[in-house]
Amino acid sequence: MRKLSFSFKIVSLALLCSLCFFCQNPKPKDPNDFSPKSYETKNVSFKCPFPIEMGTIYGNGISHFDKTLILFEIKQLLLDLCEGHFIHLVSFIDKETGLFVDAKGYWTLDEVKVDLKDPEGYFALYYFDKAKLDQKKGSIGNLTIREVFAQAGPVFTDFYIGSKEEVELKFRFPDRPKLERYLINPSFIKLQNSWYLHRMF
Repeated sequence: MRKLSFSFKIVSLALLCSLCFFCQNPKPKDPNDFSPKSYETKNVSFKCPFPIEMGTIYGNGISHFDKTLILFEIKQLLLDLCEGHFIHLVSFIDKETGLFVDAKGYWTLDEVKVDLKDPEGYFALYYFDKAKLDQKKGSIGNLTIREVFAQAGPVFTDFYIGSKEEVELKFRFPDRPKLERYLINPSFIKLQNSWYLHRMF
């Protein structure tokens, strides 16, 4: 009887340890899981990903495949924005050409990497942190870029094709067109058969 009781205690302890381990180490997020998820800021609640569609195409010179690839990269960046990070941004920037960022001019790839890690940096301030943005501007009611897209409703991405290696995009918000003024037009360049983000939105 004592042996059975001891064995039962051992099994019970093992099950308890396994349960604690599972609770502290949940199943990792599937990177291919694009199902809608709810998020909330102080101003608005919203679901990710933002609703994005290809808009009007102006000009020609790039293939349907190229258009689809550029749209995919924009969708990925906006999904990151929606979720509150920019983990894919670096992979979409060419090492040699860097990135043009609004009001900050040209940044090298290394400068982008440094800023993304800085909780007080440009991306944290203008794209994600409303409280710090209000403090920086000395006024209340400023919108982060994340909040702009959260409030915009359906997003259409218009393509302005300059050449087979350069494309400018414009985000269009049919339901809330006044919000478009918060953004600059992103641009992409093609280098060695790959499309890279050249100017941030």
